[in-house]
Amino acid sequence: MSLPDRRPREILCEGPEGAQFAFYAVLFDDKLVLNILIDGVMDTSFDLPLSTSKVIDSQVLASDESLGIEPVVLVGDPHNLKLQVVAGQIGKVVYSMGNRKNVILTMGSRWFGKDPKDGDFDKLMFVLGKIKELLLKA
Repeated sequence: MSLPDRRPREILCEGPEGAQFAFYAVLFDDKLVLNILIDGVMDTSFDLPLSTSKVIDSQVLASDESLGIEPVVLVGDPHNLKLQVVAGQIGKVVYSMGNRKNVILTMGSRWFGKDPKDGDFDKLMFVLGKIKELLLKA
């Protein structure tokens, strides 16, 4: 009997605006840890819980629209709503791909900033695409 492969998965790449990214996924029996280093920095952490009632109701999980991810700030600025939206969207991608483990997300915040700017949607789509690619490797 072989043991499951628990080595961290990684993607190293350049993102919009020339930022250097390192995406990591580490799988544990009861948790998925996602790390997003942006220019070598990770300064914000979130818990991305999926409510128990949604885990039980498989019909709810069939629809991405109903995945109510409410990120809990563990480390960082709890008033940065842009990062909470990014974390919530990452949570939706993770759970829509069939993950039922608790997710801990750590990422750099400076690249996203606090105030709305042109290009925010493109930044979000880049990160979500890389998270999906990373999870397909896991």
